Amino acid sequence: MTQSRALLGRVESFVFAQEDAHRLAAMRIGLFTLLAYRLTINDYGAVAGQPPELFDPVSLLKLLPSMPSPTVTTIVQIVGVVAALCAAGGIRPRVSFTTAFAAALFLNLMMNATGKIIHNDVVLTLCLLPLVATPRTASRVWAVRVRDRLVGDRRSSPVPSPAYGWPIRTAMIVIAFAYLFIGLQKLRYSGFDWITTDNLRFVLYASSDAHANPNQLALFVADHAWLAHMFAAATIATEIGFILCLPFAKLRWLFVPAVVGLHLGIGLTMHLDYSAQALAVLIVFVNWAYIADRVSERAALRRSDARAEEAA
Repeated sequence: MTQSRALLGRVESFVFAQEDAHRLAAMRIGLFTLLAYRLTINDYGAVAGQPPELFDPVSLLKLLPSMPSPTVTTIVQIVGVVAALCAAGGIRPRVSFTTAFAAALFLNLMMNATGKIIHNDVVLTLCLLPLVATPRTASRVWAVRVRDRLVGDRRSSPVPSPAYGWPIRTAMIVIAFAYLFIGLQKLRYSGFDWITTDNLRFVLYASSDAHANPNQLALFVADHAWLAHMFAAATIATEIGFILCLPFAKLRWLFVPAVVGLHLGIGLTMHLDYSAQALAVLIVFVNWAYIADRVSERAALRRSDARAEEAA
């Protein structure tokens, strides 16, 4: 019982750790800007208006009798992009956050209503939930103020608080468990054969054959069994090990680049676009506010040195 309470206490201290308001604002800007981009480039029109025979809805889309029309789809897409951009700027956060999330959820459910589950944007969508729950808090700083038409907040910067920390930490947990479940599912259905057999080699060969022009990088890896096994082992280790980023912050220097490299490798060898997931990892786990402060300090120091040289 004591150990359970101690574990619960450590989890609580992680989730409700104090964070700076600017870091939460950076996550808001990054995730909603990424959402606007994804809503812009995704081809939702490819599934809009499909006949009822091809309509295989999941989740909330089961409430609809058929696939939404191209007109409705286009309207939702435009509204979603505008709302996401407003959310990134912190404009009318209560309305823009919810509208952007609802539009993204609706459109992504459409993409999954054709008999195949497409999960390219799932992690991004889930990471938005803590922001949707805290619109005013997430827009405390680095927000466009509509009334005075100024960017930012004239008030002094808020002090670090758990109110700014829990949305960030919750998004971290979402990402970490997403990778953990992906890795465990591989082991659940294939065991270590996923690593030791020619599974990945066959996947790379099939991926290359599916395109008009052979993928030389995929074929190079597939032609060298030891290299394919190494990448397979690295994939499992990265996916399952990523959860260690939660209790051990220093391991983020290892696993965050590893995950980005994993998705980059998938994109180069299989032409599968998981860029939204990789970018979500960078947005959530990297302290962009800290980086911005350091860049500003160095720029100010260089200006000060330049003035000193001119005065001399």
